[in-house]
Amino acid sequence: MTEQSNQEKVMAIHAEMLESNHYCYFELAYTRHTHWMVFICSNSREYDPQRKILLQGQGFTPEEACADALDKYKKEQSHE
Repeated sequence: MTEQSNQEKVMAIHAEMLESNHYCYFELAYTRHTHWMVFICSNSREYDPQRKILLQGQGFTPEEACADALDKYKKEQSHE
């Protein structure tokens, strides 16, 4: 059995979050200034100005951005 990629792990977290929050969304984007970014948010800013960023990361590749997000997410989860 092969290990899941970081992108697959982030998508699995998103799928789990969707079970309790149908408005939760996932975004993977690239810009020249920030390179790759990944986010999972509680809702869109247009519909919920108080939305929460539940997971976020940045990197030079999508996989690096997801690894960064997973590291931050694990640290946040351990503090709760």
